[in-house]
Formats: sequence, structure tokens, C-alpha cells
Amino acid sequence: MAAGDGVVKSAERVTALLELLGERRTPMRLMEVAQALDIPKSSAHGLLQTLMARGFVVRDDLQRYRIGMKLFSLAATALEFMDIREMARPTMEVLAERERATCNLAVLDGHDVLYIEKVEDRSNPVRLVTHVGTRLPAHVTALGKVLVAELPPAARRLWLSEHEFSKLTSQTRTSAVQFSRDLKQYENVGYALDRHEFHDAINGFAAPISDATGSVVAALSLTCLGTSTPEDEQVAIGKRVCDAAEEISLNLHSNGVVGA
Repeated sequence: MAAGDGVVKSAERVTALLELLGERRTPMRLMEVAQALDIPKSSAHGLLQTLMARGFVVRDDLQRYRIGMKLFSLAATALEFMDIREMARPTMEVLAERERATCNLAVLDGHDVLYIEKVEDRSNPVRLVTHVGTRLPAHVTALGKVLVAELPPAARRLWLSEHEFSKLTSQTRTSAVQFSRDLKQYENVGYALDRHEFHDAINGFAAPISDATGSVVAALSLTCLGTSTPEDEQVAIGKRVCDAAEEISLNLHSNGVVGA
């Protein structure tokens, strides 16, 4: 249950426990944990058992507890995303202001795209619903098309066979066959399109971002409000998005950044 300030007590105890174990240089016994957190021994035991089951805490042969490797893995991923976000943001700000549109940075997480950075055109009074941390089904976004297209062939085939192509608008791709045609188009022109497939008022353009190894680790998109873009203008915008994505990729290459 949440307190008046919105804090969930059980979640607060979990974070306090992880912080406690993270601050200690040596593993702790159950009683030490309970005393340090000023909670009943049974409560401490329940928290530790739950975190052990998820790999966040491990117990040694002397029945002492310490931070597990899963937390290190999550921290490493966060740092990698932070590098990409920090290096991408200046280019995103220029693109968003020049095009008077919203610029997004996202990665593929299973069957969703996960937005890890966003820059809005401040002169535009209309704000889009997406924000950092938003997840959307990959098949309804230009970002998702880029990221799925860049999967290794076997992984892409598996992804297509397992994905649920839910319909959000009349333009949403509702089958692997339809979606695959868009992937082919992306491969031909170098950028992907979202033609009102997520929302009737949104067009999207996206291009890949590669890290220092040359692997595609993220995608950059420009989200434009309004009716469909004329084809000649569409090509021009697509090229500018590709140029911005390439600029970010070169920045990652030169700084030796390796993505998640």
C-alpha cells in the first residue's frame, strides 16, 4: 500500500535493503540486515528470499548475503544507455528544432520499442504522449521497423513468428507479411516510415544508430504531426534523419561506445 506521499512501503524496504548491501564491503547475516533496517527478522528473510529468487542477492556458504551480479548487469546497461543518450542529445536537439518536430531515441526490448531519450520542438504547443521510459509495440513505429530489420536473420524470423500484430489504427500492419514489406522498404531506402500506424495524427521517420563495433544498438526517429507528408518531402526528411543518425553513430564510434 502507498503512503500519502505515494511511496510504496514494501518497495521502499527493498531499495533500502539493496542500498545497505551495496554499501557494505563484506556480506551480512540475516540478523544484521534486520537490525540495520530496523525490521522484524521474518520480514528481512522474506525480502532476501525474494531478491535471491530474482538474482539480485546471493547467499554464501556461511549464510551471509551480498549483492548479486544481476544488479551489476543492470547498472552496466544503464551506463551504456547513458553514454548513448548523452552523445545523441545535441544532434537530436538540432534536428527537432530544424524540423519543428519531436526527436526520439529508442532501443528494442523484446517485442517493444523502449524510448530512452526524447527532444521536443519547444515552439510547438502540441506535445506527444510518449516520454522516456515509454514502451510501444514495435510494429506500430518507424523505430521498431528499423530495430527489427537489423536483427540477425534467424532472430528476425523468430521475432516475426512470435509477435502479436495488434491493430491501433486503420493503417497498422496486422500481419508479419505486411510488416515484412515495410522492413524491405527500409532496407532499400535506409530509413523506415510510420504512416499513421500508431496514431492517426502522427507520421514517423527512423534510421539506425550503430556503436563502435558497427552493431545497430538504437534507432533515431522524427515524429511529425499532421497529414501524410508528400513523397518528395518525405524523401528529404528521411535523408535528414539518416544524416542525423549517422552523425550520432560516428560520435559513438570515435568515443568507443559499445551499446547494450
